[in-house]
Amino acid sequence: MNHTRIAAEAIRFRISTIRRPLVSSEKVDVDAMAAAAVTAATPEVAQALRLVATAWQRAGFEPEDLVQPWKAEQADYFRNRADLIDAIDVIVRGANGATAVA
Repeated sequence: MNHTRIAAEAIRFRISTIRRPLVSSEKVDVDAMAAAAVTAATPEVAQALRLVATAWQRAGFEPEDLVQPWKAEQADYFRNRADLIDAIDVIVRGANGATAVA
């Protein structure tokens, strides 16, 4: 499974939880953020990606859907789990940290 695609969809989901017009995925280069987070290769981001993928699998969602825009049921599952929101925030922080250094 492509870690950058997982990170991109997780970031896209997280952005969708923030009220517009503060931020929207149309105004953010989600793919670049995901690539930055994965390329930085921090242990925290790697662990967060594993947590997201493991939770996805345990929830019984189709593996290939993890790298597609998440459906309502999938988004609701993540939205209602603080530990998963925290994991996705680690990915976002990893992207921000990597792009700040670049």
